[in-house]
This record gives sequence, structure tokens and C-alpha cells, in this order.
Amino acid sequence: MSKESKLAKKEMKAAKKAAKLEKQQAKQYEKLVKNINKKNAKAEKKAAKKGKPFVPIEIPTQEEAFAANTDNKAKQIVKMVILLLLIAYLIYFLIMWFNYVAPAVAPPEEEGPSAAAVYDRYENQHEITTTPTYSVAEAKELLKQVLHDNWYTIGYKSDPSSGSINNTGKGNVNNSECYMFSAGGKKYAVASNLSAVYIEKNGEYAPLTFHNDELLEFTTDKN
Repeated sequence: MSKESKLAKKEMKAAKKAAKLEKQQAKQYEKLVKNINKKNAKAEKKAAKKGKPFVPIEIPTQEEAFAANTDNKAKQIVKMVILLLLIAYLIYFLIMWFNYVAPAVAPPEEEGPSAAAVYDRYENQHEITTTPTYSVAEAKELLKQVLHDNWYTIGYKSDPSSGSINNTGKGNVNNSECYMFSAGGKKYAVASNLSAVYIEKNGEYAPLTFHNDELLEFTTDKN
């Protein structure tokens, strides 16, 4: 099919639509004119009875009538949009209103002898004499030093202190809170106040002893 024939087809369709629309508008306009004539006839009778001058309703042209109809539709659409926005705002307001929780207001402080006395918290002005609790890092440093100074006595073939020392949590050994470690294939416990170091043997933790005096011996040299 050539371009000319396609264009001709489109023009025919457009012409048919235009003719159909014109017919519809003509019918609507005819109804409009009849209604206006009826209103004018009634208004004329009433005016004649009351002895008042009759002012007829003007009949618009077909173009004017449909132009006014288009304007009315646009106004209706604008009104509908505004109405929907107002409804949405009202719903939002109601939701916020029902979900609102008023802040708690503290009761006013009482005055006079019945008022509760407020005291400053007691603070000890003297030095604390209890044994402090050290951090995991400090306990790890102690265990590292012990392994470095006593690896042969513990039973290692070489110094394991340069290897990984892993903290595995907390435990209680000899009624003391301890940090638990694993190093060089063995398990250790270090008291949180660094007062003792224990090694796991056959499922139980025993204090590290040297020279059978149950005193932990290690040098202060960290090299």
C-alpha cells in the first residue's frame, strides 16, 4: 500500500470521526436549545402574571455552548483534585492525632518539711586499696612474658610467646575470675588481677609452679 493511499485512509477515518462528533454535538445543541426555550416560556408566563418585564435567557451558538462545556469540565477536574488533596490531608491529620503520645510531665517538687531530701552521692576521698581488675590485653602481656621466660620449664621445645595467643573468654579458677587463653597448643588462665597464671592439665587448671614452691617465677626482662 502506497503512502498516498495510507494518508487517504487516515483522512477518511478522521472525516468520519469529525462527522460523527458533529452529529453528536448537533443533537446535544438541539436539546440545549429546547431546554432554554422551555425555560423562557415558563419565565414569560410568570412575568406576565406578575406584570413584570420578561428577560429571556440568551441562546448561545453551538460553538459557544461547547466551549463553555469544555471550561466546565476543566473546572470540575480542578475541583476534584483539590478535594482529593483535602481528603488525604484530613486522613494524615487523623492518623497523627491518634498516634500522638503526650510527653510525661514530672510532678512539681514539693516544698516544706514533707519534701523528699536530696543527698549527694557518697564518694570515698581516700585511695582505693582493693586490687584492681586489669584488661585482657594486660593479662595477655603477662602470659606472653611468662611463656617467654619459662617455655622450657613448661615443656615447650621452643619459645611460643612469639606465636598467637588467643583469648577464649572468661572463667573461674581457684575462686578467682580469670581470662582464658590458648597458646602453643595449651590452655591457660590468667587471674583478672594478675595474681596468678594457671595451665590446663587433664581437664583441670593448676597453678604454674617452678622449683616446687608454687611461686610463679619469671624475669622482668622482656627481650
